[in-house]
Amino acid sequence: MRLQLLAIVLAGVCATTAFAQVAPPGAGRGQGVGPGQGQRPARAQAARPEPPRGTAIMRGQIVAADSGSPIRRAQVRVISAQARDSRIATTDAQGRFEIKELVGGRYTMTASKGGFVSLQYGQRRPSESGTPIELADSQTLDKLVIALPRGSVLGGRITDEFGEPVASATVVAFRYGYSAGARRIMPVGNASSRDTTDDQGQYRLFGLPPGEYYVSATLRSTDGEVTDPMGGEPSGYAGTYYPGTSNMAEASRITLAVSQENTTVSFGLIATRLVRISGQVMSSDGAPAAGGMVMLLPASSAGGRAMTQGVSGARTDQTGVFRLSNVPPGRYQAQARTGMRGEGELAKMDLVVGNEDVAGILMITAPGGRATGTVVSDTGEPFDFRAQQLQIAARITNVDAMSFGGGPAAGGNARVGTDWTFELANLTDARLIRTNAPPGWTLKSVSLNGQDITDVPMEFPPGQAVAGLQVMLTKRVSALSGLVSDAKGNPVLDATVVVFPADETLWTYQSRFIKAARPDQDGKYQMPALPAGSDYLVVAVQGLEDGQASDPDFLATIKELGAKFSLGDGETKAVDVKLSARP
Repeated sequence: MRLQLLAIVLAGVCATTAFAQVAPPGAGRGQGVGPGQGQRPARAQAARPEPPRGTAIMRGQIVAADSGSPIRRAQVRVISAQARDSRIATTDAQGRFEIKELVGGRYTMTASKGGFVSLQYGQRRPSESGTPIELADSQTLDKLVIALPRGSVLGGRITDEFGEPVASATVVAFRYGYSAGARRIMPVGNASSRDTTDDQGQYRLFGLPPGEYYVSATLRSTDGEVTDPMGGEPSGYAGTYYPGTSNMAEASRITLAVSQENTTVSFGLIATRLVRISGQVMSSDGAPAAGGMVMLLPASSAGGRAMTQGVSGARTDQTGVFRLSNVPPGRYQAQARTGMRGEGELAKMDLVVGNEDVAGILMITAPGGRATGTVVSDTGEPFDFRAQQLQIAARITNVDAMSFGGGPAAGGNARVGTDWTFELANLTDARLIRTNAPPGWTLKSVSLNGQDITDVPMEFPPGQAVAGLQVMLTKRVSALSGLVSDAKGNPVLDATVVVFPADETLWTYQSRFIKAARPDQDGKYQMPALPAGSDYLVVAVQGLEDGQASDPDFLATIKELGAKFSLGDGETKAVDVKLSARP
């Protein structure tokens, strides 16, 4: 038996209360950026490399938003991709922390504590990013304050069709947020957003940010099939959403305010007949796929295939035969793989499951495509880093094309060899070729036998090898920066700067030309490694959710507000931006 409980949290929060108090840094703040990259640290081969040691210091305090009292033993994490630095500190009895030996650069600071909502420094709304902190070498920033609100609580009781409590049901909190250029169902992102019902059917989800939630439940049977004593047939529970429906479109929303506790979200599960699904998996050479894996994933719905707690799985036997038991009715995608971790052959099949057993399914797997190529510099000069530091990625362009053997990007990553060649294997679906260029380098172009495919998704025919890829890197890195100000010329911290091309054909998932950034404590924003272009637009707006800048529908609403600019190859340009009112 299975009971699926998913809680979907809509990230569109209208709360305007400031969640993180932005206290001005100390008087000793310097004006320079001071990246501290004169001595390039080599990428360590160990699993946990030692962070670079600098001379800058951050000090501050973590307090409760409702009372201002210090929060002891809160965790404070600072991360800088630019300075390649990451540190963690724990607050003392007065809620104070100190992080030393930091390298100059731009940092994000996050504070977390059980029972509170985790926030970044300067974050005013739970669906937005915070204020980055610009830190110079030898600089000391103090009086950095983050005020954490107490988390909201969702709780209730899960019962069966007779009103009896259901124990060991899983309850999970999800929310709507922006991902891959669209609004999708997103996990809340903390361990306390998932719970298992006790012997009285009670559950409690805590530490939740304010927002709108949908609740659903899953009960897994681990002891084989469960038989209805009256009908003699396997029975169980379909995924049930509050207030008691198997259709997510009919689910009711639960709205939580800041620090609100609602423990009345109780509902009964929907009993249903469970069916068996069986069939055979054959590999592309006609042989049975012995020892393979078959998974049953919920089919795509509004928000994508994000709710996968109800996944069923089974191994194939020596004849390639598989059997899945205790499957509730619904729409699924069956996936078969002859290997795991992005390896082996793959087959996919859409499947509608009703109230009757499904037998005789035949799935024939096919090998993924392969691609080989080389990495070169645009000037022909030797690289000043080791080839092993570079990874080539074939990123999938359809986020809903999920494969259980490694997620949407299964099979799409490869390290570069010492001769600067690479091979990508097990490729399916359309992909864009990208790379994680070391600091000081950026991707210039990707070509296939002389044809530019940098921003063109590439199809990989099953089982076929594609040769002649060339990934070109350059040291001519273009960058944009500037000041965000209001109508009176005052610096604005509570805003998001969005840069995007006027050409709407480039408003795609994985686009290199769309970037968003928050201004730092002085109202200045930075966008490094922006591709050169002649038709860019830049807009500064408030109330923008994380990831929303990649949504084509949103970009269409602000296109007329954008200030035009161009960016040359290797050019570093300053463009100041006035805050715009959102349409």
